[in-house]
Amino acid sequence: MPVLDGKVALVTGAASGIGRACALRLAKEGAKVAVADRDAAGLEKTRAAIVHGAGDALAIAVDVSSSRSVDEMVDRTVTAYGHLDILVHCAAILRVAPVIEMTDEQWREVLAVNLDGTFYVSRAAAREMAKRHSGKIILMTSDRGIYGHPTRSSYATSKGGIIAFLKSLAREVGPLGITVNGLNPGQTDTPMMRSSTSQERIDARAQSDPLGRIGTVDDAAEMVIFLSTAGGEIMTGQVVTVRMVG
Repeated sequence: MPVLDGKVALVTGAASGIGRACALRLAKEGAKVAVADRDAAGLEKTRAAIVHGAGDALAIAVDVSSSRSVDEMVDRTVTAYGHLDILVHCAAILRVAPVIEMTDEQWREVLAVNLDGTFYVSRAAAREMAKRHSGKIILMTSDRGIYGHPTRSSYATSKGGIIAFLKSLAREVGPLGITVNGLNPGQTDTPMMRSSTSQERIDARAQSDPLGRIGTVDDAAEMVIFLSTAGGEIMTGQVVTVRMVG
């Protein structure tokens, strides 16, 4: 029997990259999956891929920077499937600019999507999970939130904030039967990474990695399954780092 048979998962940022890989893997393991993103075309491709594999999926358009949109997303998930067991929150954006050139709007956009969005999505999910005294919240973090990165200060700040948030949230909702963990996939081959990193830099990171390669979206999805099952039963308030920082 699939390890997540009978479970309901919600995955944000599911139109591409790590979010899409996580949604597909959760469905393969038997979960009913609500996939959410603001990219309608990409979202439909993810839903169709799950259905094609005999899975059960619901596509929901969402703007995670809007608390109303997020609440509607969770309400639709629960209306369709009855409850919510697993949240995998991957939705995020990246804007590259030196601090001295960054506008107020660029800064606020990243924080609104990445940090405010994490708060809205986690809050809405935790409210539903608390009703059943059970649930697993998995938030996507980044080594940029620990070590920083030039020209990516807004992204690094948002990810550092997520790490502090998940550790605080874990303390709050643990007594409600909910675990909260972060996944730091490290340098991973995604559309976001390709759009902001040169091939030369990608090759250099691969050469410096002990395994001789950068991470894949499937690597991240494998860890999400761990955090959705055994890992999520015994761990909370932790950030799991998949790749070494080079």
